[in-house]
Amino acid sequence: MKWHLITDEQIPFHIQVRTLKQCAKEVELLHVRNQHASLQRLRQQIEHLLRLGFTKQQLILNYHTEAAIAWGLGGIHLKETQLDQLHDLKKAHPTMTIGASVHDLDAAQYCEDQGADYVYAGHIFDTPSKQDTPGRGLDFLQNIASNGLVPVYAIGGVTTHNATQCLEAGAHGVAVMSAIWQSNSPKTTARQFTKGDQ
Repeated sequence: MKWHLITDEQIPFHIQVRTLKQCAKEVELLHVRNQHASLQRLRQQIEHLLRLGFTKQQLILNYHTEAAIAWGLGGIHLKETQLDQLHDLKKAHPTMTIGASVHDLDAAQYCEDQGADYVYAGHIFDTPSKQDTPGRGLDFLQNIASNGLVPVYAIGGVTTHNATQCLEAGAHGVAVMSAIWQSNSPKTTARQFTKGDQ
């Protein structure tokens, strides 16, 4: 299946690197999310990821649009509060992959109209990172996925055990964090996502 791995700024970068060394070959696209790091620190992390074997095209940078463009990365991921930038970014950089996070159908349809290459819809399942908010569920995902043409990736509490349910609900793929970062065997877990095994 198609899947994106999102970095976790709550986990020290060197520990994430240790995990990535085990599973990097299985990762189709790495979504680098570290909104609170300085650009200098973020650049160092990007360079480290390139040394691990990731290509620039495999790296999507969250939030920092100008840095992603300046560093020649494969794409940009926008927060829902940044959606007003989508059209101009896509027009100015048509070869870059530009996606966004959405939490309702209106936002997803707006992203499609503005030229987004994909959207993350969520959170679908209960997840420790959002303990106060229950998952929106598979019906929500199906509603988003069935009402547009833009590829939809399910996010939030996605594991190897429920990823197939997301695809059955119409998702193009899944975006994961804790399923990999908290796995006792990241390589095995990554392979399960790639193969679609449960």
